[in-house]
Amino acid sequence: MTLSAASVARADERIVAKVPFAFIVHGVKFPAGSYTVTESASAGGVCRIASADGRQAIYVMTHPSSQDRTADKPELLFEKFGNDYFLSRVVPLDGNEREIVLTPAIMEHELTEVAAAENP
Repeated sequence: MTLSAASVARADERIVAKVPFAFIVHGVKFPAGSYTVTESASAGGVCRIASADGRQAIYVMTHPSSQDRTADKPELLFEKFGNDYFLSRVVPLDGNEREIVLTPAIMEHELTEVAAAENP
């Protein structure tokens, strides 16, 4: 797993992270850059990942992680599959770690979706 530097903006309970590589979330490829991750208060488990410039955003269903722990700093964790990175966990300061279910089959399917979007 790879992690990215993140900070928390307490006013609106969001994680701000600078990701130094392109990554995939739910079949969508995001370029390297700054991102904001927020968990919906009204729709438990739904997180919004958005680029700082507002050009890209996606909502994704997450699940409570079995590895909940108190974090020294908020983190985004990524799983590498081949040459691609997939967002796999969101770790806020409060320890309510969330994960995105990823298996090799899911990652292969998401790579197919990315390829189809890049080459219509």
